[in-house]
Amino acid sequence: MNEFLLMQMVAAERLCVAHESKQVVLSELKNSLAGASGEQRTASLLKRELDLPGAIFLSDVHMPYKEGNAQIDLLLVHAAFICVLEVKNMIGEFYFDSVNFQFHRMIDGRREGMRNPEAQLHRAVKAASGFLGVPVHGVIVLASRSGKVVEAPKQYPVVSLDYLPFHLEQLAHGAKLFNVATITAKLQGLPVRNTNRHWLERQKITLDSLRLGVTCPTCRNCPLVWQERKWHCDGCEFTSRDAHEVTLQEYAVLFGNKLDTRVAYQLLGVKDKYVLYRLLEKSAPKSNVRGKRQIIENRDLLRAYFGRVYK
Repeated sequence: MNEFLLMQMVAAERLCVAHESKQVVLSELKNSLAGASGEQRTASLLKRELDLPGAIFLSDVHMPYKEGNAQIDLLLVHAAFICVLEVKNMIGEFYFDSVNFQFHRMIDGRREGMRNPEAQLHRAVKAASGFLGVPVHGVIVLASRSGKVVEAPKQYPVVSLDYLPFHLEQLAHGAKLFNVATITAKLQGLPVRNTNRHWLERQKITLDSLRLGVTCPTCRNCPLVWQERKWHCDGCEFTSRDAHEVTLQEYAVLFGNKLDTRVAYQLLGVKDKYVLYRLLEKSAPKSNVRGKRQIIENRDLLRAYFGRVYK
């Protein structure tokens, strides 16, 4: 789960039902989960079955391209070739119109126009080639066995996930063209792209639009109450001493690691300042600025929490 997917999960769970972007956020999250599942299956298969010693995989890479960025699902770097993988975890019959460069699929008798994977891949290949200064291959990967290509694209191959290892192995002809360490070092030096603020603004998400409080991990929509040095759920009798740490990470993934102490009272739903200070002592210690705290980043807490929710 990358940072953006975690942000979508937090927003989907915390947004008030009546919020104007609630359904849009849920729909986008559904698509992101499908995409992440396909990319995870692809990466797992390649690590297990690809016979290319020394190959390096990088996921969710954002390459500078013209005045913006191009997002790459998976990038394979090998001494003999570099390849961009555009992973699609979709079902239905797929039609690539190479004349007008449009794309649609047929599913349950319905025609659905969608973003053209070939155009997305072409943009990513151009970005990678331009940034690295070397030729780059591209392939569209069908991660679902329930997808079928009826009209194929002209510029790039489309391969099923099962066949992908063989396709990639055929791209390696033995000659070492690239220094893998140099290429990966350049890629890892790319700045982390922060899409949070833009996405939050587009969806009109602010702290006031969210359900605050420490969420019960069992009921999920029920706020916990701090009593006798524990968090208690009145609905299912769940108790915990550190459930607030997930809440702090949820805030941080949306709004950043800096936390105003006045906001912390609202966020955790406590009123006693001594209780608040004890809760924040380790997870969000005081910063050098009066009234400000710094949340210690620990996204694995969110991955564990949402891993149970979306398993």
